[in-house]
This record gives sequence, structure tokens and C-alpha cells, in this order.
Amino acid sequence: MRDRLTANLKISALAICLVGASFANSGCLVLKAEHDDLAAKVTKLERQSDAKVAELDEKLNEADTRLAEVGEKLAEAEKLLRGSQAGIGVRMDDVEEDFRVLRGELDQTQFEFSAVAKGLRELRADSEVRLAAVEKKVNEATNIPEGKDQLMAEAERLLKTKNYVNSRRLFRTYLARYPGDARTPEVKFKIGLTFYSERDYKSALGEFYRVIQEHKGSPTIPDALYYSGLGFAKLGQCKNALAYFEAILGQPAGEQYHNAAKSQIKTLKADKGEICYDLEDNGAGAAGDKAVSESNSGNKSAKTKRRR
Repeated sequence: MRDRLTANLKISALAICLVGASFANSGCLVLKAEHDDLAAKVTKLERQSDAKVAELDEKLNEADTRLAEVGEKLAEAEKLLRGSQAGIGVRMDDVEEDFRVLRGELDQTQFEFSAVAKGLRELRADSEVRLAAVEKKVNEATNIPEGKDQLMAEAERLLKTKNYVNSRRLFRTYLARYPGDARTPEVKFKIGLTFYSERDYKSALGEFYRVIQEHKGSPTIPDALYYSGLGFAKLGQCKNALAYFEAILGQPAGEQYHNAAKSQIKTLKADKGEICYDLEDNGAGAAGDKAVSESNSGNKSAKTKRRR
């Protein structure tokens, strides 16, 4: 730029000198001085421009450096954020699993409470009847068989004749008379069966769960598992029911129970909502998982297919 301006000044000065040569010889000397002054100003402007360009270049380099640092910090922040999100996901999975376990424990507690509450209601009813009814109960009590086998036989007879309340009373008498007896798991199961026959499925589930929880490894476990599955299916809780039926497949329950469980599993998995009311409940099935886990703890060789 400087060279171009200087050349233009020289051409202009030469032209003026040629035009004014016939008038005065000193005119060219005056133009030459002005040209030098202009050239000096141009040089000064160019120096100032170069200084500003250098300053701008320095600032641009500094901005690039800062931009690179910001980019590195953003990348590090994104990495930390992704790590935090992954950690939150893991913690949420843990919280969800803990919630399922608590829900299972709550469900089982409700079923046990239902069985206890039903027993209390029956006792209260016995205490509130009139004198004639009380005398009849006393007479029935005096007619309770004394022998173990006779007591069991009478309780089972009443169960078959659908006299569920008195059958249950005799089964409970058996437990009271012979604590720790080898038939205790069977008797507890049949108490649950009286509730199931009365369609009091919650109370029945509470009794069946006591068998699973308190008598691990007992031959009565498959009975309790199967009827628990039926009870949950009756309540529309198919995810819990499936957990029980699938657990039977890992138990030494015999071919009859295995075939029956497979049939129930097929029916429930094919259901579109007519039987099952928990299809949209992602948290359902916790009670079944908890009970199945407890039943497996008493049968180490069981290969249970648990539905999640």
C-alpha cells in the first residue's frame, strides 16, 4: 500500500512539474517537498496500522487459546455429567429394587394380618352369641376327639363336608395340643385351605405363606406354592401367581403338580385382562418373588425360573 501511494505521488509531482516547467523552474522543488511530507505521513500511518494489526493478532491468538481451554472444560464437564447420569441410573435401580422388596414384605404382612383378623372376628362372634349357642359350642368342645389320629380324621371329615369353621377349629386344636408335630406344615396348609374354600383368598394366602416361611424343605411346600398361585390368580394378581407357579417347576413336586403349574402358566400368559388386573403395574410381582426366594432357600437344588 505504501509503495503504491508513493508511486502515485511521484507521478503526480512529475506531471505538475512538466506542465509548470515553462512558467517557473522552482515549482518542481515545492511539489517535491510536499511529496516527501506526504510520504512521511504515509509511513507513519502504516506503522500505526502494523502495530494495530499486531495487537489484533495477539488478541486473536489469546482468544483462540481461551476458546481451546473452554472447549476442554466443556468436554470434561460433559464427561462428568455422563458419569453422574450413569451413577444416578444405578442408584435408581437400587432404589427400585429396594421398593419392590418392601412392597413384597408389605403384601405378605397384609395377607398374614387378614388371616389373623379373620380368626379374631370368629373368636369375637363366639363370645357374643347367646347362652344357648355358647352351650352348644361347649358341648361340641367336649366331643373333640382325644387321640391325635382321631382329631385329624374328624377335622378332615368336616373339611370334606364343607363345615369349614369347625374344621378349622379342630385343626387349630391339633396345633395347640401337638406343637412341633411332624404334620404341623400339613395342618397349617389345611387351615389355609379352609379359607381358600370360603373364597377368603387373602387369609388363605397368609396361611400358605406361613408354611413357606416357617417350614422350608417340607413336602407341603409344593401344595402351599400351588394354592398361593391360585389365590393370587383369583385376586387378579397374575405376576405374583406366575412367580409361584414357575417356582413349582423347580421343586420336587411330582409330575401332577408340574403339569398343573404349566397349564396355569399358559392360561395366565395368554390372558388379555379378563383374569389379570396387574398387566400395567410394573411394580407388581414383588410378593411372589419374595415368597419364592424363601421357598428356594430351603431347596438348594431347585432351578426356579423366576419371572421379572
